[in-house]
Amino acid sequence: MGSLSASSAAAFDALAPRYDELFSSRANPLKDLMRARVHAALARHFAPGSALLELGCGTGEDTLALTARGHTIVAADPAPTMLTHARAKLADAGRVAAVRFVNAGASALAEEWPALGLRVDNVFSNFAPLNCEPSLEPVRRLLEQALRPGGRFVAVVLPPVCPLEIALFLARGEPRTALRRFRRHAEADVEGVRFPMRYYGAGDFDRALGAGFRRVETRSLGLALPPLSFGPRLARAPRLMAALAALEDRLAGLPGLSRMGDHVILVYERR
Repeated sequence: MGSLSASSAAAFDALAPRYDELFSSRANPLKDLMRARVHAALARHFAPGSALLELGCGTGEDTLALTARGHTIVAADPAPTMLTHARAKLADAGRVAAVRFVNAGASALAEEWPALGLRVDNVFSNFAPLNCEPSLEPVRRLLEQALRPGGRFVAVVLPPVCPLEIALFLARGEPRTALRRFRRHAEADVEGVRFPMRYYGAGDFDRALGAGFRRVETRSLGLALPPLSFGPRLARAPRLMAALAALEDRLAGLPGLSRMGDHVILVYERR
């Protein structure tokens, strides 16, 4: 999400009422497998009860889990209907008081943050809202304003290379989809609305964040596990899904493999 055009913000607004249903445990168990691995990374890097900034909170699934661990959160998203669903979800759980909702993506928030007068212990963005940012420079500015020295930034993004995506879509006779991450001007299609996006890897973040940040973990997410669009099919093969998840855990942190996959988990510490 981030600095989205009006058309892309409208697309995520249109998706919001169906988002939780589309990615429920029943409809797409891959989402749960991937989310569990992200939450394990957050537990490694975020002390319980810390103050967080969440970029692209969507319908609040991660927000809900993080407040259960005692975190207080500034939850930001540029799609107002996503925020409406997130606020209702936190209210139903009795934890809405732990969250401050902000209708903005990373670029807008970089401009608005000084007026909030806040510092947070850690910053988090899950499942690729930062891929909708045309540049990572506003992300750096936001982190410099919001994140305390020694704090961690965890970004889960779509990298430029996903070997399994290439293989699966080529096998289905869809070369255009298989090679979509290599296009100079990539686009996303959400609810029939197309908008520009970027595939960012570890090197892109290293260059954008500069000497003020040190990368402390790089881990693949979706190296052995297939892309999320294959989740409904995989739900019919639970043994295969369990075997792929076990293989994923063995491979995800290996040098040379950790930078590729459907997503990657990148963790930075502010110096």
